[in-house]
Amino acid sequence: MDYQEYKDEFLDSLRTESAISGTDTEDEFLHHVLDLLVDFNEIDSPVLTGMGEKKAGSRLMRVDGYSFDETERSLILFISDFQDLREPDKLTRSRVDELYWRMFYFLDEVCNGNMKSYFDDSDDLLRIAALLRKRVTAEKDDPDIVLKIKFWIFTNKELDTRLLSANLLETTVRSTRGRKKKTTTTKRIKLEEYKGKPLEMALWYPERFFEMENSNRNEPVVIDVPNDYNYAGIPCIKGDIGDNTGYEAYIAIIPGKLLADIYLEHGSRVLEGNVRAFLGTGGNKSVNSGIRRTINTEATKFFTYNNGIATTASDVETDVIDGKLYITKIVDFQIINGGQTTATLAEAVLKKTNIGLEGIFVPMKLTVIEDRETENENGISDYDAMVQSIAKYANSQNRVTAADLFSNDPFHVRMEIMSKKIFAPPVRYPVPTGWYYERARKKYNQEQVKLSKDEQKRFQAKFPKSQVITKEQLAMYHTAVFSVRPDIVSRGKNWAMKKFGEEIGELYRKDKNSVNPFYFRKCVCAAIIYRTVDNYLETHKDSANRPTGFWYKTGGYKLNIVPYTIAKILSSIPQGFTVNWEMIWSKQSLSPAFMNEIEIVTKMTNDFICESSGVIVTEYCKKQSTWEDYKANVTYELSSDFLSELVSIDSVNEQEHYARSDTKEENNLQSILDIINRGADYWLSLIKIARDNHFSVSYQDTTAIQQLADMASSGKVPITSAGKVPSKVTKAVQTALALEDKLVTEGLLKVK
Repeated sequence: MDYQEYKDEFLDSLRTESAISGTDTEDEFLHHVLDLLVDFNEIDSPVLTGMGEKKAGSRLMRVDGYSFDETERSLILFISDFQDLREPDKLTRSRVDELYWRMFYFLDEVCNGNMKSYFDDSDDLLRIAALLRKRVTAEKDDPDIVLKIKFWIFTNKELDTRLLSANLLETTVRSTRGRKKKTTTTKRIKLEEYKGKPLEMALWYPERFFEMENSNRNEPVVIDVPNDYNYAGIPCIKGDIGDNTGYEAYIAIIPGKLLADIYLEHGSRVLEGNVRAFLGTGGNKSVNSGIRRTINTEATKFFTYNNGIATTASDVETDVIDGKLYITKIVDFQIINGGQTTATLAEAVLKKTNIGLEGIFVPMKLTVIEDRETENENGISDYDAMVQSIAKYANSQNRVTAADLFSNDPFHVRMEIMSKKIFAPPVRYPVPTGWYYERARKKYNQEQVKLSKDEQKRFQAKFPKSQVITKEQLAMYHTAVFSVRPDIVSRGKNWAMKKFGEEIGELYRKDKNSVNPFYFRKCVCAAIIYRTVDNYLETHKDSANRPTGFWYKTGGYKLNIVPYTIAKILSSIPQGFTVNWEMIWSKQSLSPAFMNEIEIVTKMTNDFICESSGVIVTEYCKKQSTWEDYKANVTYELSSDFLSELVSIDSVNEQEHYARSDTKEENNLQSILDIINRGADYWLSLIKIARDNHFSVSYQDTTAIQQLADMASSGKVPITSAGKVPSKVTKAVQTALALEDKLVTEGLLKVK
């Protein structure tokens, strides 16, 4: 798809969604852009204001929404500039200035004005204003303080050429008067900071969206050290790691001020996406306080006390200066470990506790991985695998554990494999279809790139786009349906991902066979439940374009109503019973009785969360106490029709038991086949290697190796009448693998 096709399809999809939902195309544009930016980790949990344009004295103010980046302690205010035209006007410098002042006046009124003069007491915007004012004007030691403010403009307009190289926060403009043009006046048109906090401005426009959606990764961060930061370079040593390793290695010492400046300019974009999701939900405060203390009281000892940062890049440029090697340019710079160190250094600059960071140097390990495309048989790129290993094993201040959420985690790989083998009954479609699990961003589209148009149609018929589930979506569904924690879902994707990661990590560690076809079908059922509630609100909502008289209005709290509704229904199920997962799977939809509960509870939920005692509804829904109050104190009884459809937990546990057993046997057999396929010669060579190196080999070792060699020669594995692998075969495999591991540990063998 070329750029023009992308723009046409973009607008057509907005118009289609607008017609279906009865909203303005500008509303759909804003939602689409936010969904895209959330997906690419550019923004987290955005909140819409729905305020429109307001006059505050002689000043016009407007903000369409806001978001906090907790990782870099910043506030993002955003505004939309959309035209429903095939060829909209250009976005000019003067228009950018207008939108800047709309957002600035809003910010100023929030912090210094009286918002009650412009909004009704019941308007949630007053609570939003109170929250923003509290965080922007907080004391330095307040953990909720905002240290940076960003103004973002979303537009479907092409940029005027004068904007392409413009400084969006230029603070002065000069003009001349008179025929001889000798008189010059200077007018201040923008501010670079507000209340001591730096202001930033960014434009999000069609070409940028196109490049983002057609890349596999976020926009790369390019660090030009001499030109952008006035340092000659970063002193380093290039590691001599041999040839054909797939990467280059550098050990460097980066000045703390340079690292802070990079973070202040690029923010959490320099934190690898999955790591940012992990760090963004809170760090180790005791570690951070230790880092802060060193920065402010023992700066020159920072290098000694700090473990440093682990980073990656796709390319670097170096230069020899006075006989020493310096890194001068880094392409696609990402911090894999050490995000807390980096953010704390930047915080010291912003809080002015140590602006210059004099004497602070940070150890830096830089791994340059040029190949981002090569994948193994499971579709896992070598780059992703290496990044995961770095994040897990590098020594860092806020370690990413086995609960991290990388797409090549074994859980996600297994889910993807099952999604291509397990097909739903032909209920919604004329043929059986799959629910495609997209464990890596845009993989659904990537699988179709090399297909012909006919093949694409067949692929989409087999895996309809409406049945794609991303790992981020599954995190939301899993947390709402299985964990029954709507408060965590209301906090946003990062929190849901963290909760999800912890639970699946524990599940997989305890028994990886729990992730089986029955579990996969339950996950699809969770998606059906969540999407059904969402769709019910979306298709019935009342809007200016389509007045339905329905209680739910455009701009309502759907993101909170959906998980709270699901949680309320499921938590009301009598002890010992649960949802009939097999019935949902077989019908690929919810029953009329279930839909009746949804109709009742969505309205009840909305009424409950809107009584938030002066707290912003979206913030109110993030509190666990809110969920506990709703669950315990709001009376609700399920209908007899719904109760009659429930099944006993014992029967579901029995299904899960059989599914685990079947999966275990299947995995055992596949593992043994993979092992003996190494060949008889390989296994017999282990005995020879051990004896040649005077390594002790027991009778059990010899017997086990011979057994594997015999199976490898015959190509047959003994199977019992029950279809299971005999225990003696399993034991032989374990014994042989133990010997292999000993030889590898001693450096006598390289695994085949």
